[in-house]
Amino acid sequence: MSSKPNRPLRVVIPPVPEGTSAGKWWPVTVEVDWIETPYIDGKPDPTVLKDADIYIGTDFNAEMGKAAKSLQAILIAAAGYDRIEPSTVPQGVVVANAYHHEAPIAEWVMAVAVALDHNLIANDRNFRNGDWSGWPSRYGSYRELYGRTFGIIGYGAIGKRVARLANAYEMNVIAAGRSPDTAEEAETDGVKYGSGQEAIDQVLSDADFVLVSTPLIDSTRGLIGEREIGLMRQDAYLINPARGHIVDEKALYEALASNSITGAAIDTWYEYPVSETDSPRPSKYPFWELDNIIMTPHHSGATFGTRDRRAETVAANIDRIAKGQQLVNVLTDISTI
Repeated sequence: MSSKPNRPLRVVIPPVPEGTSAGKWWPVTVEVDWIETPYIDGKPDPTVLKDADIYIGTDFNAEMGKAAKSLQAILIAAAGYDRIEPSTVPQGVVVANAYHHEAPIAEWVMAVAVALDHNLIANDRNFRNGDWSGWPSRYGSYRELYGRTFGIIGYGAIGKRVARLANAYEMNVIAAGRSPDTAEEAETDGVKYGSGQEAIDQVLSDADFVLVSTPLIDSTRGLIGEREIGLMRQDAYLINPARGHIVDEKALYEALASNSITGAAIDTWYEYPVSETDSPRPSKYPFWELDNIIMTPHHSGATFGTRDRRAETVAANIDRIAKGQQLVNVLTDISTI
């Protein structure tokens, strides 16, 4: 950003919770003209963007782009940027996101890994109903994470954090990512790392647990399809807190329904609510009828800590815009998102 504005920045935001103020929710140090407005399906009414300098949101489309005549920046208070349509972003508008969710997502990943492997949810439910079928004297022995292989597809912030926790369980950790340059860093982290499709196939074939932790971009949409799931061992689990559409919906359902893989934990889906009151099923396939899947509503990273850390990052970028400084977490090549 090259110059300081001569008036307070106009910043479009969704309504903040009752009992707080926009300035406390987004802790800026500069004067800001907050424009609070309802967001429907993640988007404000496009006309609200007409005189806005900054838009805070996860969604951006052609109608919004046409209306945004004065926009300087789109600040995403989240890591995902797959709902920003690159071709609709006006020339010169900077897009920046915020991460800070890797710690709670990694906690969720290891929690569901344990829950799947120890059959915790079914045992709790059955035992409450007087069913002793999970008692080792009748069920037999359970597996343990210790000494098993944890596979990671996408070795970014989340993948690295999960690797640290899996190492703490004394698991063997293998990973596949996009860049061969990451190998040395991964080795230091105690991770066997490879890049490209061959490395992905190796992770799928060798791992007891397969974590999907890549962003959703053109090259990762449908990355895990029927062929890839078919490479997994029958006793393996798939864990996806990334984006639903990275994993082929039909292939995943059929693999779980046929027990081609033992189970899955899925936090990100294929269908989402578009208003405050609707409750659509998360898929056109009835995952909820299966007993070998843990389903959560895209909440793995939604902690108070994540929210506060992201708000601080977004607020700091607003301060930078007001002061004519460079932003952090800029998505440098908007055409690739």
